[in-house]
Amino acid sequence: MKQNQVNFTVTAAEKKQIEKLAEACGLSQGEYLRQRALGYSPRAFPPGDGYWRLHSDLLWLMNHALSPEYKARYDAAFQKLRETYFLQEKQTPEEIRAELAGG
Repeated sequence: MKQNQVNFTVTAAEKKQIEKLAEACGLSQGEYLRQRALGYSPRAFPPGDGYWRLHSDLLWLMNHALSPEYKARYDAAFQKLRETYFLQEKQTPEEIRAELAGG
């Protein structure tokens, strides 16, 4: 799949806010902005590294599964984990505007 770039300009304050929000969600700035642009509302992770330990353990299991059946189960669990933590319900453009306006 061909990748495309989207570039835009932000103020220093906006850049700092994007960095802060992306970090709180455990996402790169690019992934955070991609999700927001597609209408998703990523959530901040709770403090601690419990999610990342679980994520790491699940990846290890996926890479060491002995059968296709187990790999399919791990793939499904990983997808569920990704959907739960990264791909939250989409917001409407009006909801996004209201959130950005502080309302």
